[in-house]
Parts: sequence; C-alpha cells; structure tokens
Amino acid sequence: MAMTNTLLNLRMIQNAAAAPPAGPGDYRAIVCLFLHGGNDSYNMLVPTESSEHANYAAIRSNLALPLPGSGGAGELLPLSTNNTGARTFGLHSAMPNLQARFNEGNATFIANVGTLVEPTTIQQYNDQTTTLPRSLFSHNDQRRTWQTSVAHTNFKTGWGGRLADMVMSNNTSNDVSMNISLEGNQIMLSGSSSFPYSIGPDGATRLSGSGSSSASKNAMRVAAAKSLVEETQRNILLRAFAEEKKNSYVSSDDFFTAFDTVNLTTNFGNSNLAEDLEAVAKTISARNDLGQKRQIFFVKKGGFDNHDELLNNQANLLGDVDTSLDNFWDALVEMGLENEVTVFTCSDFGRTIGSNGAGTDHAWGGNSFIMGGAVNDGRTAPPAGGEINGGAIYGTYPDQIELAIGSGLDVGTTGRILPTTSVDEYFAELSLWFGLPPADLAQVFPNLSNFYTYTAATPPVGFLLS
Repeated sequence: MAMTNTLLNLRMIQNAAAAPPAGPGDYRAIVCLFLHGGNDSYNMLVPTESSEHANYAAIRSNLALPLPGSGGAGELLPLSTNNTGARTFGLHSAMPNLQARFNEGNATFIANVGTLVEPTTIQQYNDQTTTLPRSLFSHNDQRRTWQTSVAHTNFKTGWGGRLADMVMSNNTSNDVSMNISLEGNQIMLSGSSSFPYSIGPDGATRLSGSGSSSASKNAMRVAAAKSLVEETQRNILLRAFAEEKKNSYVSSDDFFTAFDTVNLTTNFGNSNLAEDLEAVAKTISARNDLGQKRQIFFVKKGGFDNHDELLNNQANLLGDVDTSLDNFWDALVEMGLENEVTVFTCSDFGRTIGSNGAGTDHAWGGNSFIMGGAVNDGRTAPPAGGEINGGAIYGTYPDQIELAIGSGLDVGTTGRILPTTSVDEYFAELSLWFGLPPADLAQVFPNLSNFYTYTAATPPVGFLLS
C-alpha cells in the first residue's frame, strides 16, 4: 500500500507540473447525459434524402417516421447540415429545441458510435478474427463499458475518473470532488485519486439537523455525531474510515454553503431530469466558491428499453430530454458559459433497426448528440453577419447498403449495426477539449491507439473546437 501510494503521489506531482495553469475565466465542464436502457437512436436521427428514407422506411416498417412536410403524425424535423453533401437528415419530432440548437450551430451528432476494442469489419466479426467487447447486447455490461471506455476487460476505474486524476491540478481546491453525480456512485467518475461526489436536486445530503440553532437538540445531535470521528483511532482501518467520514461532513457543509447561495432566474421544469439539470447548473454557478475550474457531471434519464410501445414511449422520453436541455441551455446563457460547458449523450447501446412488432431489441452501434457553444458546426469559414447556418454530423451514418437487415453492417439477422466510430475516440475528443494533455491520452484510454494517433491537426472525430 505504501509503495502504491508513493507512486500515485509522484504521478500526481508530475501531472501538476505538466498541466498548464488555468488562467482567469479558464473554466470548462462536461455533462454526461446517460439515456438508460438503450435509446433507439435510428429513430432520433433519420436520413431524409428520398431514396435513403425509402430504404429506412422499408426496414423499420410500422416504426418508421414520416418525412418533413409530409403531414404524417410525428413527421421528422429538418436539420440544416454543413458537412453531409447531398445527404439530408431529420430529427425526431419531440425535439424542436435540439433542432434549433443544431441549426444555429450549437449542437452536433456523432453517428454510429459504439463500444469497440479495435477496428472491426463484418468479415472479421463473422470469422471471429477480432477482439470483441465483453458481453455485447447486455445492459449492465455495456453500460459499464461506456463508462470505463475499456471494452474487453472488467476495468475498475472510469474514464471520467481517470481524466479527473490528470487534470485536477487546474482546480484551486479539491475539498469537494470535481466529479459530481446526480445518480449515486457511478464508475465513470471513479479514478485512482478522484471519486464521484453524489448530490441530489437540492444539493448535498447533510446530517439531519445541520444548520439548526446551536442550542437546539438537532444541533447537539449533529455535534455529537461529528465528535465521534474526531477521536483518535489506533486501528489503521478505523482511522481511515473516521477520516473519510470527517471529510464527508466538511465537504457536504462546504458544498451546501456554495450551492445554497446560487440564485438563477432560469425556470426549470419539474421532471426528474429537469431538477437534476437545475442542480448541475447551480453547481456550475457555484464553481468559484468551490475552487473548481474543471467539473465533470453525470446525469441519467431512464426508460429507453422499449421492446414495446416504442413510438409513444420514445416521444415522451425525448420530449422531456429536449425541454430539460433547453432550460439548461438557457441557464448556461444566463451565466455566460454556453461556450465553456459541453453536454454529451451516452446509452447502453443502439437498437435493432428492424421492428419486433411494436418496439426494437438490444443492438450495438447508435447515434449520440453533443450540445454546447464549442461544437464544430462543420463550416469551412465563419458565417457572414452571424446568420444561422446549420450544424454538422460526425462519424459515418450508414448508407443504403450498410443500413440493412442480414447484410451491410448487420452482425445478425435483425439489424444490429456494427459501430464504425469507437467510444474511445468520442471520449478522447471530449477529454482533449477539457484540457487533458495529449501525452496522457493513453493513461485515460488504453485502447485509443487502436483507432487514433494524436496530431494537433487531426482530432479524434472533429466535433469540438479547440
């Protein structure tokens, strides 16, 4: 243990020396919105060029969404794309606010992304000549892989935690962890020296009675509880436990004080997701009091395992995501931080492109979106006069030959699409924007070199500005 701690401390000192100091106003945050259950993202982002849409509609049958302007129920919302040539795309009808963010250049998509160990072709998959992720199509295993970004083994730390280990020296204080979870103890935020700090919609959970009058019974009970961890323990494990409890009391009080003084005027809704994102916004607003110039957040929206009633369920789910994120965007604009905060989505996996009758089943590759003022909208030159000019789609959206059942990129017989962009590339791009030194990429993403070698001119995917 002593040897391990010494090596870890030396590594942290090295990182602190190597990391560039954060200048005044140099703040960045990433917010993971995990769509729990496996979002059917081929009904979230849909090809609308006539022949491609006809192919999509034939495959999806009763689950297909109609073209923009067709007058059909749930018709797709048109997207103005800057980097897809003759290919055109539409967005699910429940997401008009995301459509607006995309068309104004503040949101983007990464197409057909998923868990991979190494670049894999259909032939290699069928011949079993490639290393595949563990337990494909399993909810728990694939969620863990998205959060660890290590697909072939049961890794003990998450990529967000490892990222925090490398950049925490940017913060002036780490009394409260820079990794904030609205969903309890998530492995994505667990590193070697960083850990998830769990909060709720109302902020930190404190000892019952904290803040009571000093003469009250509640205050005396709190004081008594805190005094227990002040006692000197001879046993090393008891001493470590007491120290952790003491730190948790102190950090919860510090967090509560900073969080409770925030006064945002943006109105959020009352859904669970809206309340969680409001707590994220308030925590971001309290960043200076917390001494943090880098923060990582984890938020979850459940209910996406739609083997049945896909059309109605997904419309309600994506509608909540759309409204809640629109409120969050308004809060970022209120704080003047829309360019410093990037929201990105993850999900267990994509869904089968073929219908099972009323829903879709577990699959592999899918489509994710990213929102923030720092996204690359795909323009080769800035707009003249600041006009709205559309967004971009990165990765490779399957074409008519690839989007197929029993052929193309289907690894089975129901339309389980083989991903063509890895989660390693996706998260590496976020991490570089966040401030990870390129020399530390391999420490955070052990398999990244299978897909990408760093050069300043060529980002992993290209969806974020430097």
